[in-house]
Amino acid sequence: MHALPPLTALRAFFVACHAGSYTAAAQELCITHGAVSRHIQVVEKWFGVNLFSKEGQRRVPTPYALELARELGSAFDTLSDIALRYGNGGRNNVFNVSVPTTLCLKWLLPRLDDFYARFPQANLQISTANTEQLHIVGHYDLLIRREISATEYSAIPFLQDTHCLMASPALLKRFALRKPEDVLNCPRIETLTRPGHWNQWLAVAGLQNAPVSGFRRYDHFHVSLHAMLEGIGVGLGPVSTLSAEISRGNLVPLFPQITVAPCQYHALTPVGVQKTLLHQEFERWLVIQGAADLYS
Repeated sequence: MHALPPLTALRAFFVACHAGSYTAAAQELCITHGAVSRHIQVVEKWFGVNLFSKEGQRRVPTPYALELARELGSAFDTLSDIALRYGNGGRNNVFNVSVPTTLCLKWLLPRLDDFYARFPQANLQISTANTEQLHIVGHYDLLIRREISATEYSAIPFLQDTHCLMASPALLKRFALRKPEDVLNCPRIETLTRPGHWNQWLAVAGLQNAPVSGFRRYDHFHVSLHAMLEGIGVGLGPVSTLSAEISRGNLVPLFPQITVAPCQYHALTPVGVQKTLLHQEFERWLVIQGAADLYS
C-alpha cells in the first residue's frame, strides 16, 4: 500500500487553496473554521512544510501550496472519473456522449427523435467536439469518432461515409458547373482540419495542375459547411453526414461519381465503462441508423 494523507484532509486543503482562506473553506465545506485548521495541520505535517502564511487576520496559501493544489486538482479529477466509470453512484442514469460537431448537428440530431420515441426514459447528454482527438477533458460513456484506439476503447463501426463536391442552389445560379474543370472558375471552400481533400478530388478529376488560388479557407468543417450553405463557394462534404441537407435541397452533390476521403465512424466505449442497457440500445440504434443511410 502507498502511504497517503487522509483524503478528507487533502480535500479541505484543496478547497482552502481555491477559496483563499480557512473561513471561506469552512463555509464551502459546511464545517467549522477549527476543523479546516486541523485538516491543514495534518497535511502540513505529512508534507513537512508550512502551506499557509498569515496575512492580517487571514491565512492564505503559499506559492508551494497553490502548486500542490493544482496537481491535486488533476488527481481529484482522475478519482472522480474512476468513480464514474466503475460505479453508478450519483449519475442519475445520465448517458454522456461526445460527438464531432458536424456529425452531431447534421446527422445525429435530426434522428434523435426516433431514439427518444423508442426509449422515452433515456437521459442523454450530448457534447460536441471540434477535434477527432480521443484524449479530451471530461468523462464520456461513449465517443463517436473516425479514429479508433484498440487498447483504450472498444469500437463498433456504424456509419460509412465519403466526400463529394457540393454547392448550394444559390451558388449554382451564379456559376455554371457542368463539368469538373468549371469548378476552377468559382470560389472553393477548404477546411484546414481536413487537409488534402481538395488535392485528392482534383487528382481524381484529372485537374492535378489546377491553380492554388481561389480558395476560401476555414478552420473547422462546420464553419466551411455554413459557408457552403450561404453560397460562398463549392466545397467537399460527407454525403451520409449531410444527407438531411441534401434531401431538403439545401446542398446539391456535384459530379457524385467523383468521391474521395472515405471514412468510417465508430461508437467507442472507454475500457472500464460498464455498459448499461441504455448504452447497448444506443449502440444498436446507431448501427440501424447507419445501415439505413448505407442503403438509402
